Amino acid sequence: MEAGAPRYLGAGDVERLMDPRGIVEAVREVLRSDAVAPLRASLEYGGTWLGAMPAAGLGFHAVKVVGVYPGNVVRGLPLVRGILVVLDGETGDLLFAADAGPVTAWRTAAASALALEVLGYRGGGVLGIIGAGVQGRTHAKLLIDLYSPEEVLVYSRTKARADALASELGGQAVPLEKLLREADVIVAATLSREPVVRGRLLKARAYVVSVGAPKPVWEVDREALTRAGCLLVDTLEGYRSEAGEAEDEPEGLRVVELRDVVRGVEECRPVELSVYKSVGTALFDLAAAVYLARKLGLAS
Repeated sequence: MEAGAPRYLGAGDVERLMDPRGIVEAVREVLRSDAVAPLRASLEYGGTWLGAMPAAGLGFHAVKVVGVYPGNVVRGLPLVRGILVVLDGETGDLLFAADAGPVTAWRTAAASALALEVLGYRGGGVLGIIGAGVQGRTHAKLLIDLYSPEEVLVYSRTKARADALASELGGQAVPLEKLLREADVIVAATLSREPVVRGRLLKARAYVVSVGAPKPVWEVDREALTRAGCLLVDTLEGYRSEAGEAEDEPEGLRVVELRDVVRGVEECRPVELSVYKSVGTALFDLAAAVYLARKLGLAS
C-alpha cells in the first residue's frame, strides 16, 4: 500500500475513479485470463437477499459481501449495499476495501457494454432504460459515454423517478410500451417478478440487456427469447440457478457464456433479437478490484 492511498473507498471515491472504457477493458482482461470464481453462496431472509462472492486471479483475491434490501427504496437508501475486500494474491495483505454498491453498478454495466459489443452493437440509435435506480442510471451513463445513442428513453413504475433520470440524462420519460417499440437497445434493471421486456413489441435487430436478478425476478419473456434463438449469459451456472428466465426457457434456445465468446471459442448469433442476461459473477468484481488497484497505484 503506497503512502497516502486510502484503505477504504467510499461511494464517492469509487465514482471518481471509474472510467467507462477502463472498467470495460478490465472485465475483458479478466474474462480472457485464468481467473476463477465459484457460484456465489447466498441466502434470503426477512425479504432481503445476501450473497458472498469470492474470486482470484491476476495477482489478487477479492471477496464481495453484498445484500439487496428492497425496503431501502422507500427509505431513500441504496437498494444494493455491501463491501468489496481486495487482498494481495500471494501474501494475503489487505490492499483496500470499497463500497460494493457503486462497484456492483459499474462492473455490471461494464460487462453489459462488453456483451453488446460482442453481440455486434456499434452505437447510435435509441437507448431505452427500464428502471430508474442505480443500475439503470449507471448503465445509461456508461452506454451513453461509449456508444453515443441519438435518443434516451426512460421508464419506471414510479413516474417521478423516471422524470428525474430522464432529465439528468437529457432524455424523455415514456410509457413502457413506447419504449419497447422504439428502442434499439433496451436495458432492464428492475426487481419485477413479471416480464417487462415483451418480445412481441420489440423491433427486429433490437438489443436487450437484462440485469435484474436473482429469482423471483424475471424481466424477459419467452417470446423475446424465442425471437433471439441464442441467449448470451454472464455464467451458465448462475443463469441456470438464479435467473427467472430459465424457468420458462423456450425449446431449442442456445445459451452461451460471455467468457466463451470473449475468448473466441463460441458464438451467439441471434435470429431476430440479441439478448444478454446477467445475474452477477465475482469475476466482474475481480475486474473492478484489478481496475481500482491500478488506479490506486497498487498494481501495474
